[in-house]
Amino acid sequence: RSNEVADDVFNRVQGLVDGDQATASNTKNVATSVGIGGDAAFGGGSSSAERSSVTLNMVDYDERAEPSSVTLRRIRESLAGLPGIDLTVEQDENGPPTGAAVNIEVTGREFEQIQEIAAQIETQLKDAAEAGRVEGLVDIRNNLNSGRPEYRVQIDRERAASFGMSTQDVALAVRRAVNGEEASQWRDGKDEYDITVRLREEDRQTLRQVESLIVTNFDNGRKVPLTAMATIEPASGLGSVTRLDQERVVTVLGESAPGFNDNEVLAGVQAELGPLVADLPSGYAVSYTGAQEEQNESFSFLTTALLMGLALITIILIAQFNSVSNPLIIMIAVGLSLIGVMLGLILTRTPFGLMTFIGVISLAGIVVNNAIVLVDYIEQLRARGGDKQDAIIEGGATRLRPVLLTAFTTVIGLIPLTFGINIDFVGLITNLDPSFSFGSENTQFWGPMGTAIISGLTFATFLTLVIVPVMYSTFDSIAMRVAAARGASTAPQSTPLEIDGDGSADGELVPAPVPAR
Repeated sequence: RSNEVADDVFNRVQGLVDGDQATASNTKNVATSVGIGGDAAFGGGSSSAERSSVTLNMVDYDERAEPSSVTLRRIRESLAGLPGIDLTVEQDENGPPTGAAVNIEVTGREFEQIQEIAAQIETQLKDAAEAGRVEGLVDIRNNLNSGRPEYRVQIDRERAASFGMSTQDVALAVRRAVNGEEASQWRDGKDEYDITVRLREEDRQTLRQVESLIVTNFDNGRKVPLTAMATIEPASGLGSVTRLDQERVVTVLGESAPGFNDNEVLAGVQAELGPLVADLPSGYAVSYTGAQEEQNESFSFLTTALLMGLALITIILIAQFNSVSNPLIIMIAVGLSLIGVMLGLILTRTPFGLMTFIGVISLAGIVVNNAIVLVDYIEQLRARGGDKQDAIIEGGATRLRPVLLTAFTTVIGLIPLTFGINIDFVGLITNLDPSFSFGSENTQFWGPMGTAIISGLTFATFLTLVIVPVMYSTFDSIAMRVAAARGASTAPQSTPLEIDGDGSADGELVPAPVPAR
């Protein structure tokens, strides 16, 4: 049955490839695997007859007629309506695996109640996705393994004994008929093949055919129908119970469709399940984990790293300038550069993710360097006796070229990484064919980092050349006024000289003026 379903999926995908020119141009080959292991990508885990996969390999990025996300959406639409199967359509992840976009863990005391809650969540999410209440939510499923259906042969030991049969006789008879028994081996040169004997396929397909089996006792030659000694009952095989931190858990998973942001889809799911989660029985909980949890952990680590880096930079700057105001000006410029990052992400419609955060950390070091170059040179000019206003103007004019060169070289160096510009220099030299292409698969991973650095550095260059001198002048003026106010309040007051009637003077002694010669 798994092979039939996999063949149906393959035929639908192949029909899409044959019927759509863009999909055909994007496709290199299609492969089918039936009975894959627990890890389909790396072949880990024991093989499972009920699991199959159909893999579509695409041509190189620069040769595709349309984005892979569009092809993926067409494949998902062509596979809609397959009954009785759990279907997941996904593409290779860029970078380390992060889990599903929606990962809902249901925990509690009783496993049956956990299953019921998970089933309610799965049903509600499927209805919400079909009705459009949660846009972009696809491939909703759960990781519950309740066991495959089976038939159990319950032997009446007393009746079997009355016929001279043992439970072993009955079990072996059913086993030989359904699974077969190795009767001998056939040798062909160095190769050996097992000879298995069992009933013909048409004689063991239905439950009624199994019930009509005749059990033979080879000791006394007696033959007894199976139904005279046993009953056959439908049941479920042994499943598995997943535990997390020693608690039973069932996970409901979902993916975000191409073109939709994972965080937006998860927010829609949380809003949809809010009333259900609020009415959970006592002792049961629902938590949102997966990609969102890992992203929060990564953001927490990067936030700590950024704050520690800024703190260390500030300490070094205070020791270098022997001042608090100048390091404060430089760190304010670093903070304001985030405005440029946000503007760049908004204009390019790039979500703020892990690589974007790494770009912000990298940006801080570049902005600090440019601000240090300018502020330090202004301090040097003032130490030589120059006026504050003249020192600021001369410092900005002198350091204009180094600041612009630092920004431009960094931006130009990041353009190929951010926009995926590829040039074949070997082909250019040998065949005068550079094979110039714009965009690549790696751009999806590295592009957000480059976008953050380019937009933030461009905005920070304006800050360095305009805002930093203004802040320096403002902070210096404030410092001078504070110092003047403190000096006026602490200056000694002189006592005026008073002349009494007798000609004696009270108060301070003032030296008499020396007459001119």
